[in-house]
Formats: sequence, C-alpha cells, structure tokens
Amino acid sequence: MSKGINPVRNFVQSDSQGDIFNRVKVAVLGATGFTGEKLVEILLGHPQVEITYLASQTPEPVAYKTLLPNFTGKTETICEPLDISEAITKSDFFFLSLPHTVSMEFAPSLLAAGKKVVDLSADYRLKDTSLYQEYYNTAHKDQGNLAKGVYGLAEIYHKQIAKSNLVANPGCYPTSIILALFPLVKEGLINGKVVVDSKSAISGAGRKTAAKLRSMDVANNFWAYKPFVHQHTPEILSILKDASGENIDLSFIPHVAGMAAGIYSTICLNSNKKVSKDEISDIYKKYYQDSPFIRIKEDLPKLGDVVGTNFCDIGFAVNVDGKEIVLVSCLDNLIKGAAGAAVQNMNIMLGWDEAIGLK
Repeated sequence: MSKGINPVRNFVQSDSQGDIFNRVKVAVLGATGFTGEKLVEILLGHPQVEITYLASQTPEPVAYKTLLPNFTGKTETICEPLDISEAITKSDFFFLSLPHTVSMEFAPSLLAAGKKVVDLSADYRLKDTSLYQEYYNTAHKDQGNLAKGVYGLAEIYHKQIAKSNLVANPGCYPTSIILALFPLVKEGLINGKVVVDSKSAISGAGRKTAAKLRSMDVANNFWAYKPFVHQHTPEILSILKDASGENIDLSFIPHVAGMAAGIYSTICLNSNKKVSKDEISDIYKKYYQDSPFIRIKEDLPKLGDVVGTNFCDIGFAVNVDGKEIVLVSCLDNLIKGAAGAAVQNMNIMLGWDEAIGLK
C-alpha cells in the first residue's frame, strides 16, 4: 500500500456537531523565510490541515514562536533542523519553501515515499534544463520528476494540478504578468513587442536579501534591476509560448519599490486588430469566470485592494485607436504570488474547493 495520502482517510470530514477530524498532515520545509512564515500563517487558519513538521536552518529544535514571536499564542509547533526521514514519517503533504537549487535535493525522496509536494522554488518550473542551468548556474539533478511536474498557476492548469503529485508554484512576477497576458495571447491578439514594467516589495527578494538592503532606506527608495536577464523571464516566456504556440517578444523590467507588500505590473502592447474595451472585458470574463481569485476591474486596479489577500486584480485601458492597450495587474507577492497560491494548489491537489482557507 502506498505510504502517501489516502484519498479517503485524509479528506476532512465533519460529524453532526461540525467537529473536524482526520486533517491532512502538512510540513513546511524552509519555515522561517518570508514565504515560509506566510505559509505557516495561512495553514494555521486552514480548517482541513494540521501542521506536523516545520524545518529551517536552526541548529537545534526550537519553538517556532521563539524564532518568530508573532506566532506566540498561535502555535506550539517545534521548528527543527531538516531531517527528511523524520519529515516523511510525520507528514503527508509537503511545501518546499527552500532556496532555488535546494528543493530538487529533497523532492525525489518525498515523491518516492508517495507524498504530494508543492515546490515554491524555481527547481521544477522550467522544463528546458539548459535554461535552468543558464539562469540558476546549476545543472538540474532531478529531470525525471521535472518532466512529471505541473506548473502551478491554478487559473490556467487547474485540471493538470488536480492530477499531479508535484506542483511547481509560480514565481510572484510571472503570476502577475501571465495572468494579465494569457487571455490576449490565447486569443492571438498581440502584435509585436510587449513591454512589462513591474514593481515589487523588497520582501520578494527573501528575508536575507531584505535584511542586507535595510541600509539603503528601502522605504523611501525605488530602483530598477536585472532588465532583460531576470531569472523569471524564461518562466514567463515558456508559459506564454505554451498558450500560443509562438514565441512572444517581451521586455521585462522589474523594480524594487519602497512598500511593505505587493506587485504592480503595467504591460504595454499593441493589438493586431481594432478592439473595444467591452471586447477586451468579455475576453477576460471568458477565461476567468470560474476563477475565484481573479477580479476584473472596470478601472485600473489599486495595489492596496489586494495586499493581504489571495486576489489578483486585473484592469486595462484601450487607446482611441483601438489597438494600443495597457494592462495592469496587481497582487500580494507573498500570498497570491507565493504562499496563498501554494495553498490554493494544495486544495486542488487534494480535491477540495480551491478557496478553502484563503478567503
């Protein structure tokens, strides 16, 4: 018998009094980074799971609330040095909130043990291993599972995610950009170059990088970085090519903005035919009418409306010529751009309503 999740035993049920039992046992590996912390926060509020294992680079077991005092009174779980054998014994579902190039060291053992895995690093996002080596300076060590993994953008790959044991959670920038562009790419409307200008909170760089940049007075600063060579570029291009069958000519310019959370992407493109705002709106409704976390706005969206939520808000403007279009999408980089999307993927993988624990 498989050691993995029993689809009957582990689905949460309720008795006549509404008590919850048989919660799925989940582990977070890399629990003290920004994303790991957000994952734990969301999972503690999820009615159908129980956190049974937390791991970080701590040299010895320590109460999670000691490492992150904001969890005092919320959990008594111990955070431990990673022991993959112990983790497998204690948990059925795994979130890998580990650095790029590290997840592929542990995912094979988890999958071989019949566990389900959502990886929040880039290790299983790029099917082309030459691109992975180019952007992450490391040869991929788990090509067998790479071929089986599913890209975890729920609004596009819901059916595939539901059947998968390994989901590659998307990057935060790609989530905002792909969700905005996908319907128009799919409809074949884009003509020529697409220019993407994205602003992200410093938390998107991770806890260690954010700590190093404190001296730069981030709260009152703003700068561009890695134009043309950002590691999320091939991820964006590969998914859009999957949508259209063609290469998209795209320039991606990311920025760090002095804000606590969020990503705001402004995308400029030309349509290959004259379109109205109502026609564009109908296209988005066609693709996202069943997506609980996509909101199509009548006006251009505001970042403050999505921070602290798992929503991605999308709006657009069409020039009077009917061919020049500006798309805007925004989301919370640590929730819809990371931890919230990971929980959404878990819900789908376990056959639950994808919004459980996220609204």
